[in-house]
Amino acid sequence: MLQAYRKAFAWLFAERGLAVTLISFGLVIAALQVMEPVLFGWAIDAMTKNESSFPLILMWAAAGFGAFLFGLGVSLQADRLAHRRRLAAMAAYLEHVLLLPLSFHSEARSGVLMRIMTVGCDSMFLTWLSILREHFTSAVALLVIIPIALWLNWKLALLLIALMVVYVAVNALVIRRTSGGQARVEQYFSDISGRVGDLFGNISVLQSFLAVPNELADIRRSLSLLLETQYPVLNWWAILSVLTRAASSLSIVAIFAFGAYLRQTDGTSVGEIVSFVGFANMLIGRLDQITNFAMSLFYRGPQLIQFFEVMDEEKGPPEKPDALPLSLTGGHVAFEHVAFRYPNGEGGLADLSFEAKPGETVALVGPTGSGKSTTLALLQRAWDPQAGRILIDGQDIKEVTLASLRDAISVVFQDAGLFNRSITENIRMGRPGATQAEIESAAKMAEAHEFIAAKPEGYATLVGERGQGLSGGERQRVAIARALLKNAPILILDEATSALDVTTEARVQAALENLRAGRTTFVIAHRLSTVRAADRILVLQNGRVAEQGGFDELVKKGGLFTELVKAGGFEASAD
Repeated sequence: MLQAYRKAFAWLFAERGLAVTLISFGLVIAALQVMEPVLFGWAIDAMTKNESSFPLILMWAAAGFGAFLFGLGVSLQADRLAHRRRLAAMAAYLEHVLLLPLSFHSEARSGVLMRIMTVGCDSMFLTWLSILREHFTSAVALLVIIPIALWLNWKLALLLIALMVVYVAVNALVIRRTSGGQARVEQYFSDISGRVGDLFGNISVLQSFLAVPNELADIRRSLSLLLETQYPVLNWWAILSVLTRAASSLSIVAIFAFGAYLRQTDGTSVGEIVSFVGFANMLIGRLDQITNFAMSLFYRGPQLIQFFEVMDEEKGPPEKPDALPLSLTGGHVAFEHVAFRYPNGEGGLADLSFEAKPGETVALVGPTGSGKSTTLALLQRAWDPQAGRILIDGQDIKEVTLASLRDAISVVFQDAGLFNRSITENIRMGRPGATQAEIESAAKMAEAHEFIAAKPEGYATLVGERGQGLSGGERQRVAIARALLKNAPILILDEATSALDVTTEARVQAALENLRAGRTTFVIAHRLSTVRAADRILVLQNGRVAEQGGFDELVKKGGLFTELVKAGGFEASAD
């Protein structure tokens, strides 16, 4: 937890000049606040001795007014500083998460990631703000009170110290009893957030399968477990709250009683007793602030740990410092003895070698888990192979910049991956600087212009979350238009038509023909009908190329591909 807070305060380093200034002001405020009860006591003693107390009263007023002015400046600037750094942390988190590899996102849940960001950034904001605005001042005031109290009256000071020790011990006990429970509460909150995110993303499935009651029951059970874990923590906090209020009254009574005794025995002045009553009030108030803050640190600690666990995740494969942009001469792709295993030891590739010539369409087929998706994920450097190398136009992709590599590749996924924005904005993502005319030209090549123009708002039509406002075929054609606009020399079609009906697939295939023209294309498909037009088919099995050749050629061999064709109900064309 200390490591998480160290990282949190490192975010203030970007504005360390202002942070140091605010801390310096906090020192001044603490000194002025401690002087107020001292001056008050001296003024009382002056009055009891029939001496002029107005200079002391003026000094007391000046100290209070000075503390007010410095406090106002600290509050204004601390708020602004904390808000700026929270937004900076949020932006950095988003940038980091969006650049994390697919291996991370395949296991993480979007609802959990969103909650970790919002709660983590809010926790840092509240921690920064409370320390800069009040808790640093409170801590310094406590440190200053003790020596001044010993200087004024060491006997009363010892009672003050004893009260402080008891107060701190009780609070430490409560914190120790509640810290573990609060960490479990945060874990429950994260799990529930992830579960709710899954539900919101699959409402149509839930309603179709009448699963809403069961899912709600599961959520209610999780909420009940959360409350069972939270209640013991809340019980301890309630006890501490009552003890804090009682401590304030008991401390004042104890100071008065002991002060009265000392006045009778050793002549302690009324002013000293009044000053120590002020010290007691300040001591309990400051200790209350600090212990509440300490409890909040334990409360927020698990939130910050989760935040920085995500921030500490390594981004995609490392880019070499001297990496050069990819130099494209045609789009020739070669896999040379590539081997790869996932971190959990499952799946992967074993000594995979093949090449795709410029402009050639290569289809990857094979049983589930044969390595099709892994092959193309390695081509995009979602991961790096453990052995072998991948070349594009003779250049090892590990030696070039990631930006230039991914700029050279367009992908059309099974899920079109549309954003809740206009059709224009979704297509323009392929090339942000494209004109409207270029966007419409890409849409025409993708066989999408006609249905777009027929919509009431045309290209300004919002597609809905994940493109739910469009049909499956319309979503895919928008995705194809996006890939056409990017105009990359290497194309990946990852199950681009597997979710479509036969009629819609025929229209999309026409768009894909336009997209493949002149590009080195890789096609992944479980529907073997979609790979008939491929120049070459690679049949993968256990991470290796088991067979390769044309459709009819492979069927005649009577091997694995023939089995796949028969299983799919397809036949080779006549000779």
